[in-house]
Amino acid sequence: MCSKMQVKVSSIIGLFCLTGCFYQIYDITKSYLQFKVRHDVAYDYSTSIELPAIDIMVPMPMALNYSIILATNPEEMNLICAQLNKKYKELNYKIDDSHGRCEDAIPLSILAKDPIAFSLNVSANITVQDIHLASIDLEHQVIEIFVPFFGSLNHEHCKTTRYYNGLAIFMRIFCLNGTKPFSVNTNFVSRNLGYSYFLRYSFGIHFGIRLSDPADLPIFERNKYFMITREPGSFPVVTISSVKTVMSSLEYPYETNCRYYNKDKSISKCMAEYTLSQSTPYLFKTAIYEWNEHPSHLGFNGDNNDNQRNDGNKVNQGELDAFINCNQQAAATQCEKTEYLLEGKISDQEMEYGLILFKPSWKANINLSVHPILPWDQYVILIGSIVGIWFGVSMLDYMLKITTIIKTTFTSLKHKLNNETNEIVVDYDYTQ
Repeated sequence: MCSKMQVKVSSIIGLFCLTGCFYQIYDITKSYLQFKVRHDVAYDYSTSIELPAIDIMVPMPMALNYSIILATNPEEMNLICAQLNKKYKELNYKIDDSHGRCEDAIPLSILAKDPIAFSLNVSANITVQDIHLASIDLEHQVIEIFVPFFGSLNHEHCKTTRYYNGLAIFMRIFCLNGTKPFSVNTNFVSRNLGYSYFLRYSFGIHFGIRLSDPADLPIFERNKYFMITREPGSFPVVTISSVKTVMSSLEYPYETNCRYYNKDKSISKCMAEYTLSQSTPYLFKTAIYEWNEHPSHLGFNGDNNDNQRNDGNKVNQGELDAFINCNQQAAATQCEKTEYLLEGKISDQEMEYGLILFKPSWKANINLSVHPILPWDQYVILIGSIVGIWFGVSMLDYMLKITTIIKTTFTSLKHKLNNETNEIVVDYDYTQ
């Protein structure tokens, strides 16, 4: 009867342990398979400052040589020159004066208005060929890039890539020391030079500069650039510092569901597929293109031709729908992205050439990272601990049995010893 009762209790304990173990494994597995994440923010002051890619952006109206653009229409060019001579009397430019160039005064007039807004008018009436032939060559306006302890960089160290869209031209400069970007020790720079590297230039009177990840395309948004405006004939000293933000996430199956791709490039490619497939192929005016990427006859609106000139404000519903669709296709966030936030100031000091000093920022760099709440190694450890705990609980029954056996055996031995002792005593009294 007692043995049956023990078997029943043992079965109940075993079933309880098995149920509890499976339930906890199910619960922790369910939590793991949800692939939840945690977001971490870390700040650090880097011990070295790297030289990332440098992007130069010049709004299209400020980048064109209008003598070339209007060469087929000298009357219009003469009219523009006459108006500018009246406005800027001290310039005294003439269309046929080889010593004076009327087009130098045109950017002054544009700058007095809004070069970005004026870009819309320009984009509606130019082609890729106009940009190739009439835009300034930014590469020849870079005089020197200097890195402390190394010296001036040349074409062996730096690669320049030219880009354009309907609103601006761009140039990217990316320099490598072997296979890695140039870097300068932050502490030494702060104690001695005060700058980490500098750029000497002869760019025009209005342009933007930014630092970027070389894997990304240049961008047009003016608020992403530090805009530099100067008077004709004078070059200021500009100081710039940057804060680096590095973002890293986790792709599927984690809930962040990011993708290892370039979002801007994806949207640009998608829009190019749409605009180039139209009955009159054209280029989307805000997308960024490499210098020789597309044929020179293309313009930036579907109705562009030699007999039509407009103000660029026409809204193309099909283009708008395509843009929305392309953004929806590229809705996923990028798993890795690096951005630079620039701050700077323009001094009153005048130089023979423009000078941009890149200085260390007193602000910390930012690292935005995503980590799994329950990574694989922790999941395995938890499963092992759950099995171990419930295995230990299930062993209690066997431990009780062993304890009972030991206790019974000990009692039996004690009883036997007592009996043997009593027999010896009785025998002793008998012989007496």
